[in-house]
Amino acid sequence: MTVLQLIPAMDSGGAEYCVLEQSRVLAESGQRVLVGSAGGRLESVLSSAGVEPVRLLCGAKSPRWLWAVLQLRRLLLRERVDVVDVHSRLPAWCLRWALRLLPPERRPVVVHTVHGMNSRGWYSRVMLRADVVVAVSESVRRHLEGLSADGDMRRVQVISRGVDCRRYRRIWPSRVGWRAEFVRQCPAAAGRFLLLLPGRLVRGKGHADLIRLLADLSEAGVDVHAICPGSLSGRERYVGELVRMATELGVADRLTFPGIRDDLPEVYAGADVVLSLSVNPESFSLTTAEALAVGVPVVGYDHGGVGELLRRIFPGGLVVPGDRQELFRRVRWALQGGAVPGEFPGDLSVGEMLRKTVELYEKIVSGHHRAGEFAAAGRPCAADLHRT
Repeated sequence: MTVLQLIPAMDSGGAEYCVLEQSRVLAESGQRVLVGSAGGRLESVLSSAGVEPVRLLCGAKSPRWLWAVLQLRRLLLRERVDVVDVHSRLPAWCLRWALRLLPPERRPVVVHTVHGMNSRGWYSRVMLRADVVVAVSESVRRHLEGLSADGDMRRVQVISRGVDCRRYRRIWPSRVGWRAEFVRQCPAAAGRFLLLLPGRLVRGKGHADLIRLLADLSEAGVDVHAICPGSLSGRERYVGELVRMATELGVADRLTFPGIRDDLPEVYAGADVVLSLSVNPESFSLTTAEALAVGVPVVGYDHGGVGELLRRIFPGGLVVPGDRQELFRRVRWALQGGAVPGEFPGDLSVGEMLRKTVELYEKIVSGHHRAGEFAAAGRPCAADLHRT
């Protein structure tokens, strides 16, 4: 197969790492894989894995997007692409227009992988217009039911996001070493419990709730320090607002923004509690899954993928979204010890995710070829009813 993955950029984030892992495994299995995006820091990783990055501004919210439609059409024809897997809405619209410019016999199979709880309306419904729609969690599948105009969910199937369990595992020996190194870098954290809120430094990830939690714990005499890893580039104003808020509440010395960390398994293992406090429901929450795989207690809001994961693995960490008092109680309970997540499920491993994805590609490409044979013989095929 020749597989093309479409995504706005390859910088960081759950969808980007999903594309990276899928592309790497497909390339290792002998398939040809192209990734069309505006580039980013993960592009070099793609190249080293035998994947071919293609500069394509299919996620640009500007007139350049129209040029990307023509670029994509030429790419599909030149590379004879068998499968296009789209991971975002604007690239999905780009592909939809590019397909209109292709002869029917040259059209690839289309897969839309839905990573987010997209807003309802015509713009988001494009993600349902594919041969197969992949939801990355049961929460996303339920959300798509409300998004569908006619309630037809026959083309939707769930392939949960996966954790690399070879990397994210119960590595307690590294816990002591990482904590000692962190305390050397941040002496204010010495002798304190460590809270971790991983993820992008953007509004809506719950950093304000974390700061209020620090103030509540400090007032109760619980000595804690919070770490918020994530890229600081372009986020200086937002981080400044958070620091001012922490200063007003008297907890600025209990908060650290260390930037991007490449040693996340050790960071998870070194924390006493990991938090997931997104204001809006997340589709899966890879950081929650990674922390649970490492064996660290996670306290998070009971909605979306976070609630789905915690109910299954660590129900003691569930908190009603926005409930400040319950968040305080749950975190203090977890810090008292004895709260250990259950065994991490094997069906949430990245290996299982990739196995199901490769099987899906092979199955739909085989069915697509059979549909072409029926069409050449002048006979209709059921697969034709589901074309984009």
